Amino acid sequence: GIYIHRGRDKMVDPEVVAKLEEIRKTKNHPARKVTDEEICERLFFSMINEGFKILEEGFAQRSSDIDIVYIFGYGFPPAKGGPMFWAENYVGLPVVLEKLKVYAAQAKERFTNNKAYLPVDYFEPSKLLIECVQAEKAGMKKKVPVGVPLVDAVLAFKKKQGKGASKL
Repeated sequence: GIYIHRGRDKMVDPEVVAKLEEIRKTKNHPARKVTDEEICERLFFSMINEGFKILEEGFAQRSSDIDIVYIFGYGFPPAKGGPMFWAENYVGLPVVLEKLKVYAAQAKERFTNNKAYLPVDYFEPSKLLIECVQAEKAGMKKKVPVGVPLVDAVLAFKKKQGKGASKL
């Protein structure tokens, strides 16, 4: 763990701090302030993006399938409705897409300029997410029946057009 507990007191383990400094030095990465908001975005937006990729690849039929897995399997707060519901109804898909683009560019710059980093793709926006944002901007969300997530409507439209692959 990060902390050493002694009764009710806790302190940061000095070995953890030393290891962190060693990794920073190896990767030539300076320390910086990271907001709570950025931590949440980096964690949850990459998870949401992966949910879109799962739908895109046909490994799940509906966004609610992913929400159920995260609520009952991983402890996502049920009051938020699951990560896919939360992204569409609380955060907004355009916000998720724009932030993913920012984090993808930062990750690409990091591994391009520093060979100590490996390339990562979890911030690269999924095609389905991009299509959903385009559909929302085109006014499709207003045409979707109440209670139907936009992503499910886009998937149904793609399937009807013969563009959706299904692995199920």
